[in-house]
Amino acid sequence: MMRAPIRILLPALLALLLWAAPAHAHPHVYVDVSLTFELDGTGLAALCEDWLFDDLFTNAILAELGLDPAALATPEGQAAIKAGAFDNLANFGYFTFLENGGGRLPVGQVRDFRASLREGRLAYAFTVPVHLSSAEMRGFRAAVFDREYYTDMLLLEDRIAIAGPGAERAGFSIRPAKDRTYWQFIVPQAVHLSVRGPGGGTSPLLTGGEEPAVPAGTLSLLERAMNLVRQAQKALTLKLNGFGLGIRSAPLGPALWWFLAFSFLYGIVHAVGPGHGKAVVCSYFLSRPGSFFSGALMGNAITFVHMSSAAVAVALAYALFSTGMGGVTEASLALQPVSYALVALVGLFLLLNTARGLWRGGLLAEPGCSAPAGAAAPESLRQILLVSLVTGLAPCPGAAVILAFAVGQQILWAGLLAVVAMAAGMGVTTTLFAWGAVAARSATLRLSSANRRVFNWLYGALALCGGLAITLIGTALFMSSSVWH
Repeated sequence: MMRAPIRILLPALLALLLWAAPAHAHPHVYVDVSLTFELDGTGLAALCEDWLFDDLFTNAILAELGLDPAALATPEGQAAIKAGAFDNLANFGYFTFLENGGGRLPVGQVRDFRASLREGRLAYAFTVPVHLSSAEMRGFRAAVFDREYYTDMLLLEDRIAIAGPGAERAGFSIRPAKDRTYWQFIVPQAVHLSVRGPGGGTSPLLTGGEEPAVPAGTLSLLERAMNLVRQAQKALTLKLNGFGLGIRSAPLGPALWWFLAFSFLYGIVHAVGPGHGKAVVCSYFLSRPGSFFSGALMGNAITFVHMSSAAVAVALAYALFSTGMGGVTEASLALQPVSYALVALVGLFLLLNTARGLWRGGLLAEPGCSAPAGAAAPESLRQILLVSLVTGLAPCPGAAVILAFAVGQQILWAGLLAVVAMAAGMGVTTTLFAWGAVAARSATLRLSSANRRVFNWLYGALALCGGLAITLIGTALFMSSSVWH
């Protein structure tokens, strides 16, 4: 019979593996969203959206397109940002979710696009035609979010309005769209709109103040933690922008060192969210013997490959096409499926190799045996570096934003240093996950060593499950990648 610690640790191991879920996206752009529902007397005519981007992305995209505030206001500037940045959002439905009567409403062409600067931040204003009469509206709701999680959209609940003829007969409530939860913990806020026809009833209308955006007590500990992480990242981008702007006037002044320090801190916080190879790292070290050295090696190798590939993609894109972030987007679309397919193949190799070892009876170690506490064997180091390479191959869009910002400020050297600092910070977080897996596996097997049968069962189960998990992670990401869209 298993001892009590084993019965406790085994579910903990599975929880660690499941929590570091396969995710390949993470926010690099932060947008505040305001909504206005435009009525025409018969019902809902359109949804007017206003997006306000973060400071860092604002300076990066303006530099990317060669625009300054004066040029942005010209017709040529409007055409440049529409073609260079906005029009691509049509491929993602402008991140706009509309539903009526339980069915999704398509978001086609939008109109009245206008870009501007507001308090130094880039703003988009555009209109989504809807055309629903009050009689047709049944459970209508609208939300704005990016399921891929490259962009973090924040609905400003005090900036929701109803305009046009019949506005006095309309009302709304704000509710969490639990059925649209993405990456396990991000629940978008949806605006539920009701419009009464002329003379149609006297029931009180729902208003934004009658229902809290997120009812008290509904958020899990993980959701609350991830919300704090999201808020921290947004605050850190503001700091990065401010210190980055100060470097040009004093290249070796305090602004540079604060810029690098906050880049390192941003990397630590940023890697807590989805992605960055945490699922692969946890799966690998739960399934195979490892040391704290090998865990740190893989944790840092993945992030440095991830950031280095972005730097290379940006350099090539600027050299060949005079565009940095657009080049990284193209490189990501091309390299992501390759990276995910290679991850799946590596997992399959580990799975088959483990299964062969179990079949031959040569995989399981003696209960009292353990690997040296120092570095892993040379063949293990080669395997670790291979897994790190294929996992981090796809370039990081966050590095592209930093580098485009640095190019615009003519401080590319500082941008490259910031990318290194950010990679080091991300490596710290990923390493901690690796160490957690190493420690959890070691503790579980150590506690089971008194019982040879239990030890062998756990050893084999962890080895098989880890290889299978890596295979499934790579396969799932490959199937959801751009090659299928």
